[in-house]
Amino acid sequence: MFTGKLYRQVYSDENLTEAWHKVKSNSDAPGVDGVTITQFQRYLFSNLKALQRDLRRKRYRPQPVKCTYIPKPDGSKRPLGILTVRDRIVQRAVLNVIEPLFEADFEETSYGFRPGRSVEMALEQVARLASQGYEWAVDLDIEDFFESINLRKLYGFIAKKVKDRELRRLIRSWLEAETVTIRRNGLLKREEARGLLQGGIISPLFANIYLDKFDKLARKRGLKVVRYADDILILCKTRRQAQRSLKIARKLLARLDLRLNPRKTQIVHLERGLSFLGATLLLEKGPIRGRLVRIVEGAEAGQIQARDQEREPLPVPEEAELNANGEAGDELIGSASIATPIIPPDGVEEEDRRDGHPLHHRAGRHPSEDR
Repeated sequence: MFTGKLYRQVYSDENLTEAWHKVKSNSDAPGVDGVTITQFQRYLFSNLKALQRDLRRKRYRPQPVKCTYIPKPDGSKRPLGILTVRDRIVQRAVLNVIEPLFEADFEETSYGFRPGRSVEMALEQVARLASQGYEWAVDLDIEDFFESINLRKLYGFIAKKVKDRELRRLIRSWLEAETVTIRRNGLLKREEARGLLQGGIISPLFANIYLDKFDKLARKRGLKVVRYADDILILCKTRRQAQRSLKIARKLLARLDLRLNPRKTQIVHLERGLSFLGATLLLEKGPIRGRLVRIVEGAEAGQIQARDQEREPLPVPEEAELNANGEAGDELIGSASIATPIIPPDGVEEEDRRDGHPLHHRAGRHPSEDR
């Protein structure tokens, strides 16, 4: 059976080796199979060879994702998925192959979980826009972002770039993976994942793919966006412009089945200070002329953060407003309900029919001979 070039890159010696080293440097927590990084490494060569063989023969199937819950400051809990070591390696290997395809088309307004970009760069862009007169900030908070991602839409966005059929099959299997919660009595509770589960190595890329649609629509509408993952600011010159931008953002996000949290979304002038990406920003008069944004700390930052907690919630728009047909950009989104099963978009399957190295061989035997 024909195997696409991208899929073959996933299980190459070099790529699986690089993926292993990346995975090894992170958490040793075991997935649902109980195997830790340390245990996997004891038989590293044979384990990677077996994984490579499963991928080449198209027998690899991801295991359920172990789900744990992390407390949030507001008292709620955030689900976090822990993959098996095998699945982490494959996700990293796929990430190495497909990330460049999407990076080339991402908007410049996006800074989170991207090569060569950082929190500092996002903060510098906020300061740069403020110095140009964009002193009003619309601070968007997406309610339950990861859990609200429409997987069918996400899969459609991915499939437009990834034409390799086997690679898409892998991605689809991760999107449809079961989650397993270990109860206090030791029994396992299986359930389908809701939205995109946090914790997967490839999840940040998928989240950026999803929100890149918002970035593109916002650019067409002339909005000055600074986005780091699902933390989004829109910078404006007047309060009225900020209010208008908020309405536009609500409608654009609604096309992605996303809603704003009215208790955390705010419009604020930077003179009052703003908490963003772990920093507290304050606009002040510059030492010579003009105005500049500086990062404040200590008691001053605490006062600004406390004031943020006391703000009044923004009014929640009517459902009719959220579902109103927007302007440019509908063709990028399409429509589907979250409950709709993930299926390839029309025509995709037909297109495909046209379409330290621990893995290095030993004793003269090459991996291609393991068939």
